[in-house]
Amino acid sequence: MAVLHDAVLFDLDGTLVDSYGDAEDCWNEWAASVGLGETFDLAPFYGQKRADIIRTLLPHLPQREIEEHAEKVRLAERARVSKVVALPGAARVLAALPPERWAIVTSNDTEVAQARLRSAGLPVPEVIVSADNVVHPKPHPEGFLLGAEKLGFKPASVVGIDDSPIGVTAAKEAGMTVVAVRFRHDVSELQDAHVIADGVGAIQFEVQPDGILLTIDGEQR
Repeated sequence: MAVLHDAVLFDLDGTLVDSYGDAEDCWNEWAASVGLGETFDLAPFYGQKRADIIRTLLPHLPQREIEEHAEKVRLAERARVSKVVALPGAARVLAALPPERWAIVTSNDTEVAQARLRSAGLPVPEVIVSADNVVHPKPHPEGFLLGAEKLGFKPASVVGIDDSPIGVTAAKEAGMTVVAVRFRHDVSELQDAHVIADGVGAIQFEVQPDGILLTIDGEQR
């Protein structure tokens, strides 16, 4: 795959950073505190908002209490970033892009996203579209559409990169070229993407006069 684009929108967790050690610790502590057991499987909920996860697990709770629990988990995730690491190749990929040509679209909130980027030693972009900025989370395309708008480019000229099925759906519904990166999801779950890369480190960007050339090593369709 060798295609020119104007800009790039990255998911964060599982795409640029591995934050799941800290996240799982926080969710395990929360789950134990509400009687759901000491071992909580976060995998089925990757990419979802905290309140939506809690609503699924504790549907009997009123909305006010759901939001209170979500805030407790958020504060825990903001404070706990010692295990966050950049995924292989992430620093190189971001260094190859002009700052005004890339942004992050995450289901997390802005403060947690910034804390994880800093802990991983990655640059914090000017544009982060997070749960703070959208009404409809992934798989709705709102976040990716807003990211393209904030960068000043049409969605069709932007590439969206995500590791989760719901992120792939969101970017595709936004009308973007979609690259799925393998992290914790099987290839069979990422087939809606235009191309599948074996991690962000398999992606190469080259800035040219008429756009950003994207190539992928060992791509899968």
